[in-house]
Amino acid sequence: MIWIISGTQDGREIGAALADRENAKPEGSRRKIMMTVVSQYGKVLAAHEGLDIQVGRFTKEDMVRAIREKKISLILDASHPYAAIVSETAYEASKETGIDYVRYERAEIPLPAYDKLHHVPNETEAAELAGKLGKSILLTTGSKTLKTFVEAPALQGKEIWARVLPTSSVIKMCEDLGMKARYILAVQGPFSYEMNRAMIRDYHADVLVTKNSGLIGGSDTKLEAAMAEKIHVIVIDKPKSKLDGAVILGTVPEVIRYMEENYGFYQKPQSN
Repeated sequence: MIWIISGTQDGREIGAALADRENAKPEGSRRKIMMTVVSQYGKVLAAHEGLDIQVGRFTKEDMVRAIREKKISLILDASHPYAAIVSETAYEASKETGIDYVRYERAEIPLPAYDKLHHVPNETEAAELAGKLGKSILLTTGSKTLKTFVEAPALQGKEIWARVLPTSSVIKMCEDLGMKARYILAVQGPFSYEMNRAMIRDYHADVLVTKNSGLIGGSDTKLEAAMAEKIHVIVIDKPKSKLDGAVILGTVPEVIRYMEENYGFYQKPQSN
């Protein structure tokens, strides 16, 4: 069995492509593929024939136990590019159990030369800087770090617009943080340039907070829209993972090719 750690669109694409290759084989020769995601919503999105989707967050001990109990031979880590702790935990678990580890890490986009573009190392500094730069803040960093922004002293009295996934658990979390309904922008991306620009205009945002999550994360359209509206952009830089010696691949085709060449996930030729 192989274990795919997912939760992103490209992670789901990788899982589906590998499952399709196994589905084309005779039943007795198919390898099992487990994919883990962190929410029931992620499970719904990832559903695909040939994938055993499990929901949960795993400590290193949980991972080691799962590897041994399920006889995992490979971890294919396709978690979010900013999920450094997840990757480090999975890598350590693979080393402890002596199995292979492959990391798919979505490439960042080159950032443009823009005089209102600011870099910060984390969400705490992003919140502090946002409070200095504007009065209406459009957050496009998801729900996990929302608490930091809502409770930041520098943002008290400011308008905070939170673009988050439209799930009941996420909306409840926003409400529990005291956010009013009008500031909860519950909608699933990716978002076009036109959509981003419309949001910036409609909410009179003067600061956009984002991560450099690559093309599939919509970083390009967010930056283009913010620049067109001439507002400040705060980019939270990607944390550095400690994966010395690990195989790290930057595109979905690279991952598929690597799995074909090293683990036999060949696609069956189409018959004429």
